[in-house]
Amino acid sequence: MLASPTLYAEWGENEGWSGDAEFGAVFSSGNTDSQNISARSRLRYEIPLWRHTLQLEAFTGSEDGATTQERYLGTFQTDRKLTARDYLFGALRTEKDRFSGYDYQRSLSAGYGRRVADTERLRLDLEAGAGARQARLEDGDSENETIFRGAGALDYRINSALRFTEDLLIQAGDDNTEVESISALRYRLNDRFTARFALTVKHNTDVPEDRDKTDTITSISLVYDLWN
Repeated sequence: MLASPTLYAEWGENEGWSGDAEFGAVFSSGNTDSQNISARSRLRYEIPLWRHTLQLEAFTGSEDGATTQERYLGTFQTDRKLTARDYLFGALRTEKDRFSGYDYQRSLSAGYGRRVADTERLRLDLEAGAGARQARLEDGDSENETIFRGAGALDYRINSALRFTEDLLIQAGDDNTEVESISALRYRLNDRFTARFALTVKHNTDVPEDRDKTDTITSISLVYDLWN
């Protein structure tokens, strides 16, 4: 079955490749020597009926020579369009956070998504599905469970240069519920570069007793548009 040009225009802005890469760093010296480095890349390939998105992230922090934060994340999602606003998705996610209480967390899920708002200034996608998660705590215990997955992606254009985005992910199981919120302001500097100010909040309901359930990361980074 072939998709009409009208349907494709509503599905995505650009056919083919798109994506960006960003880098951020904060260094301080004096009474305390510290450094924080973040890197993130997103690649997307889109054709009339399909959209594939790969995202990689890394964040490290140290203070007086001791590592205080270390997190790596990889996600891959495939979307199959059903109508101008509806789609099916399959998502793979793997995360390694040295200070979260988990050695790793991996999940595979599938479900239904819909673009519930699509105007010149506002876009909102919502997803719901189910899947499986494997996790290993730092004490060696393992968790294997079925999960419910809910996700939302908001993109609000404040003006021609400034945008606010919010990405929310919930993966709930009997052993643990993960909640991740990424709020960001993006300011377009020119055709290629954007400044991004982001707050990431990650919450796990089940962690070792000596760990906090909630972690936050505040970052300032420069984003380079790979295809423009």
